[in-house]
Amino acid sequence: MAYLQMLRKRKADINELLLSDSEDNQVTDTSNELNLPDDVGHSTSDTSDSDFHTDIGMSNSDSEVEIINELMHILKQHGHVLPKDARTLQDTPQTVDSQLKRDGQYIYYGLERGISRVLMQDAFFRQKHDTVHLDVNVDGLPLFKSSKLQFWPMLVKYSNCIPFIVALYCGKSKPEPLEDYLKDFLEELKDLRDNGLMCNGKKFGVNLHTFVCDAPARAYLKYIKGHTAYGSCERCLVRGQYVERRVVFNQLSSTLRTVVAFSRVEYSSHQTRASPLIAAGIPCVSAFVLDYMHTVCLGVVRRMLVYLTGGPKFVDCLLDRNVTSQTNLKYSKARCPESLCDSPVDLMS
Repeated sequence: MAYLQMLRKRKADINELLLSDSEDNQVTDTSNELNLPDDVGHSTSDTSDSDFHTDIGMSNSDSEVEIINELMHILKQHGHVLPKDARTLQDTPQTVDSQLKRDGQYIYYGLERGISRVLMQDAFFRQKHDTVHLDVNVDGLPLFKSSKLQFWPMLVKYSNCIPFIVALYCGKSKPEPLEDYLKDFLEELKDLRDNGLMCNGKKFGVNLHTFVCDAPARAYLKYIKGHTAYGSCERCLVRGQYVERRVVFNQLSSTLRTVVAFSRVEYSSHQTRASPLIAAGIPCVSAFVLDYMHTVCLGVVRRMLVYLTGGPKFVDCLLDRNVTSQTNLKYSKARCPESLCDSPVDLMS
């Protein structure tokens, strides 16, 4: 805003210099040399209107709240009586109604509400599709290093839309019991799967496509043993072996797990008890994907790199520390897109 005021003052000074000259042709020549807008030399009211349009056009904020704040500031300078902040104008509530869940607070925003809001913003999807396939994510998020307080949001997305929050839990541990945390979501999901969703005069079917979670969250939702247990494989009946202070799975082929057997809680070495997802008709074997980031990038690939760079000498020699690895990392770092959060780092660090 300080820049806008300086610009208006500069334009006013130029207008005074131009208006003091009695010859119209000199005014025209001077205006062309300075590349001034067409309103220079007009009346004071025209200049005021021009200043208003200039102020509106110079807003470069991306946030909706910041845009409204800048607009209200401009309107106030032109005589309008408005609040200072957009939150006051939109009557944003200062408190949020939440429910107590054991040792934490819980808020349910609604699945149908989120789907409808996103559908109304995507006319192309409404025209081309008649079924919504949902991807669900549940994960824990620590808030502070000095406290155990953490968020457990439930995020949902479909197609290429931006994920939206369906439920949110805040407490010093994961939400317990799990049945209470998932109750509202599962009840609304069942209703949408049975009856569909009406949006803009069109009925959409709603199906659950997959759960996208890391290993601890999958174990929490499915009531299975952690990824370090002997029977932790979520796809087959292979049993792990303890080798060099870690559990490994050496068999390349084994009997696959089935949804029917999982629903009957027949895998005693894998399951701890029946998950509430089973009662909701969700196939806990096929509906949960193994996430690529933790399984491959931060799992197998990371272990291979650590072994090659810091393992036994006969393996360590396979990498040329001074040439191959460092050169490739420099080229990779230069070619990384800006959207990539974690850029390549030195293997020796």
